[in-house]
Amino acid sequence: MANDFDVVIIGGGPTGLAAAVYTGRALLKTLVLERSVPGGQIVYSAAIDNYPGFPDGISGYDFSQAFLKHAQRFGAEVRIGTGAAGIDRDESGVFEVTLTDRTVVRTRAVIMAMGRSPRKLEVPGYEKLFGSGVSVCATCDGAFFRNVPVAVVGGGNSAVEEGAFLTRFASEVKSIHRRDHFTAQKILIEEYLHNPKVTPVWNTAVEEIYGEREVEGIRIRNLQTGVAEDLDVKAVFVFIGWLPNSELCQGLVDLDDQGRVKVNELMETSLPGIYAAGDLCVRPIYQLANVVADGVQAAVSVEKYLEKR
Repeated sequence: MANDFDVVIIGGGPTGLAAAVYTGRALLKTLVLERSVPGGQIVYSAAIDNYPGFPDGISGYDFSQAFLKHAQRFGAEVRIGTGAAGIDRDESGVFEVTLTDRTVVRTRAVIMAMGRSPRKLEVPGYEKLFGSGVSVCATCDGAFFRNVPVAVVGGGNSAVEEGAFLTRFASEVKSIHRRDHFTAQKILIEEYLHNPKVTPVWNTAVEEIYGEREVEGIRIRNLQTGVAEDLDVKAVFVFIGWLPNSELCQGLVDLDDQGRVKVNELMETSLPGIYAAGDLCVRPIYQLANVVADGVQAAVSVEKYLEKR
């Protein structure tokens, strides 16, 4: 039947598309569901410099398009703009996946690769001004803030990489972090702090983002002295961590206390036939090469699972 598949992969980022390459090569009828755009969060990266084989770097968009074409080359059907709304299992062990367009597909195995989403800054003004100067994507919105001061909140890889990208446009990047040092990779930090446009603001938290229709400034407070001050910035780019997109997994498979899916080294979840991979899962490190490897392992595990059945 047209709506019957050997495997349904939920998520069309690097993890899901890597899995699709391998399930396609195994001649498994594969469906990939992607709510937004192929590549997921990585598509918004201006440059990927840490993936082996690209010594000169590659844009997130080009990287994602290459993965998409590779998966399609081996027969994967990729539905853009469609996600999964629910998963049920019948008495025979076949899964029924209800899609966001209300159709239902049947599959013998599922790989969940929904990734994660940026954590929100829980302060007044964040929601009100989101999209009007508050952003979680420098690549998307940086060019709108040429020759004006902006703030970056966070101290990890994303904050430092996106902050460095913003120096192409902004007159100054005030880099706000709760600690007295960044936690990003050392090579990224060194390049970032040597940029004359970057002003680190240590031991500091944002208390408010203000403005009527767009960002006019922020109020910050030093966590050591308790002193508050206002910064005149026209945009606030927030990179303070991630939350797993695991709503679909609630009550279906085992999660940890942070909502991440628990898997073993074979990417098996607590429910046979359902696998999870990438940023959605509990893992010691979240890097592009690792989550791609997760997708490959999940695909190989699915192939062996279906052979036994």
